[in-house]
Amino acid sequence: MSFDIASVGRTPPPTGPARTNASSGNAGTSSATTSDSVKVDMIPSSPPPEVQDAMGVAAQSYEKLQASGRGLHFKVDDATGKVIVEVHDPHGKLLFTVPAQKALDIAGGGSFDS
Repeated sequence: MSFDIASVGRTPPPTGPARTNASSGNAGTSSATTSDSVKVDMIPSSPPPEVQDAMGVAAQSYEKLQASGRGLHFKVDDATGKVIVEVHDPHGKLLFTVPAQKALDIAGGGSFDS
């Protein structure tokens, strides 16, 4: 994917005394033109292989949770600002909470047994 970002526009030169360009001695001279554009071509068309692998591991962990009748719910504690990860049954009943680090371990393919 690439973006071709054309010039957005120019602001009129400031009124008042002219400023001198120290390098060339020309007052208010700029080398930029209205046809200047910037080409950004840094976004890959697909994630790198290591990201795809990590996504696959996370998907497998999700399937394991679903097969065991569990689901993860994430929320931020209003008092502490920390992430709380809850494990629920298929009916939404809270089974237990886990530290955020444990949830990351699970997403990375670790065991989800408490």
